[in-house]
Amino acid sequence: MFSSLLPTAAGRLTGLAIALLGLSATASAQTPTRVLFVGNSFTHGQYTPALNYNSGAVTDLNFGLPATDPRAHDPGMQAAFGGVPGIFKKFTTQAGLNYDVQLEAVSGKSLEFHHTSALPVIAQAGWDKVVLQEQSTRPTPTARGGNQALFYTYSTRLEQAIHAASPGAQVYLYGTWARPDFTYPSGSRYAGLPIDSMAQDLHKTYYAALATNGRFAAVAPVGDAFLRAITTGVATRNPYTPDPGKINLWASDQVHASKWGSYLSALVMFYQLTNVDPRTLGAGELAAVDLGITPADAVALQQVAYQQVASTPVPFTPGNVAVVRVGDGSAALTTAATAEFVDEYTLSGTRVQSIALPTANSGNVLAFTNSGTATSDNITRSADGRYLLLTGYNAVPGTTGIVTSTVANNNRLVARIGADGSVNTNTRINDAFSGSNIRSVASPDGSTFYVSGGNSGIRYLPFGNPGPTTALSTGALVNFRILGIAGGNLYASSATGSNYGLNQIGTGLPTAAGATVALLPGFPTASGPSSYGFYFADLDATVPGVDVVYIADDRATADGGIQKWSLVGGTWTLNGTIGGSTTALLRGLTGTRSGTDIQLVASGGGGLYTVTDQAGYNAAPSTPALPAPFVSLAANTSFRGVALTPVATALAAAAPAAAPTVSVFPNPAADQLTVQLGGPAGAVRATLLNALGQVVAEQRSAGSTLTLKLNEVINGMYILRLQTAVGVSSRRIEVRH
Repeated sequence: MFSSLLPTAAGRLTGLAIALLGLSATASAQTPTRVLFVGNSFTHGQYTPALNYNSGAVTDLNFGLPATDPRAHDPGMQAAFGGVPGIFKKFTTQAGLNYDVQLEAVSGKSLEFHHTSALPVIAQAGWDKVVLQEQSTRPTPTARGGNQALFYTYSTRLEQAIHAASPGAQVYLYGTWARPDFTYPSGSRYAGLPIDSMAQDLHKTYYAALATNGRFAAVAPVGDAFLRAITTGVATRNPYTPDPGKINLWASDQVHASKWGSYLSALVMFYQLTNVDPRTLGAGELAAVDLGITPADAVALQQVAYQQVASTPVPFTPGNVAVVRVGDGSAALTTAATAEFVDEYTLSGTRVQSIALPTANSGNVLAFTNSGTATSDNITRSADGRYLLLTGYNAVPGTTGIVTSTVANNNRLVARIGADGSVNTNTRINDAFSGSNIRSVASPDGSTFYVSGGNSGIRYLPFGNPGPTTALSTGALVNFRILGIAGGNLYASSATGSNYGLNQIGTGLPTAAGATVALLPGFPTASGPSSYGFYFADLDATVPGVDVVYIADDRATADGGIQKWSLVGGTWTLNGTIGGSTTALLRGLTGTRSGTDIQLVASGGGGLYTVTDQAGYNAAPSTPALPAPFVSLAANTSFRGVALTPVATALAAAAPAAAPTVSVFPNPAADQLTVQLGGPAGAVRATLLNALGQVVAEQRSAGSTLTLKLNEVINGMYILRLQTAVGVSSRRIEVRH
């Protein structure tokens, strides 16, 4: 009934580690870790048995306040609160950890209230960890009755105050759950939508706040764990018509957590804050016994909490690379559908995170797998930089012969992954690539897609497509490999018929049927290159548009590796090859430019490779051969392409060659930011954008220097975008008052 266990996340303690911790006197004698929970009834628990659970072991900072104090308990709730902090405390005791747990919780209140009424209590020295829980509807969109701006403002102000008093404190956001009372009754804010919709809105807002403000430690994904419990069959989806035999996570008001929901909340907090695997608590866990939760339900909820926290992605780090990995290494790869992951790596070879694609259908979440042996598919990044894109099959792992399956039995899918690590697999294709590979997807901005494969030409479809597509390309060539967008045009690699290299598909970015396929002049029309991923650059100001292209070639001969072509007199000319090897078998390729230097990152049969070409336009590569991989491929796995990690706001994939050089100082900035352009640019527009793409500051100038005032900009990470008549440049900026 439940999913198989995920690998233990890096840095989190295994069952062996917790066994070594034991319930020792040494642990209890250590200086306690001081934890503060700030929130409302979603934190303190609205009903018994959670409401006052273990209250004698935690400190309720609002207990006993006079009725005139705005933080005083509501009438009828005069006893000290325990709630989620009380259950959390019980877990830490059983794990042999010394935690001083305190809570400042007021029913129905927002973070704005806590900032106004409880700041001296919250912003005191000595906290090691603080959990901030917002009122349950504020993080939803305005159209659903929320107020995201107030959530962002006051969560950040509280974080700033906490860190001013306790600089080393870890501050967490409590990601709350979707409310059935806002979903199922007629006329409610999410009426007619699955409960997933509110859950997804909450997820997006919390992780946007995490990405915008780089000083939050993490989101404690309680709401995501509620949804996981539903989608894995542990919990009922609609408490108004509950499923027999399943846990109900909500209380009778269909708003607050039941004892099972509070227990799951505390388990998520326990894993997120202590890094101790909650499954080690086991069937005999004492809080479950006290709350009247059966051992089977306790174990099921421990499993859900483990899976959610272990698999919750963090926002991508700009400048890293993402690679698709097929297989978890546990068994040899076959033609059957196989679990797929997106791994993030630094260019020094450190794996930052691994995002698992879903392996089962659940509402709008579609199972997304790939063949273990069909290595021609690839990952790309949208042209605006905001999304990773990949193609796959709607099939559960183990489905045999997935590539040769009919599209009616197994729809082909497009997956879109945002800069916050969120995954969407709800874009279907049901009229193309039947009985053959689906290989690659390209997009200008993540809202529309171009898709290639083994038989159906180039297809065009929107995000969230229910099935039918537009047959975009014309001509005899229908078997394409990798797609990409460069210089405002759509390109596709091929190695069949009379097309061996790169083709331009139509002009610009076509959206209707009839786009012609034209092999770029200079590429061979007979057997030759085995072309896959590619990276375009503009290295010569005298040649209009992109003028150099690097192409991954998977041949296990001297001709394989990374080919370099330059556009000379209207014809593409092969300058040379950065030689591969019999094991490199390169198929994925991406790159970055610094002046005329091009750093390339390639994926293939041996792992991930990086090399820099400093030769410039129309010259043989400065490096003749690939170095050893900086990430080696593990046994029983396969890499399928590589792309730069996405960024939170729309950016050009590369600044035009003519764009002016830019100096930005100071960075981090406090009250103002100075921008100095290194060459004539004419009118300049400087825009500061937050993680949601919202403009928070803007300035225009006709000179080479301008200043942005930052007095009203809250602390966090931003993108500075400079638009001039000759190009666009972007910089990552931190504001720190």
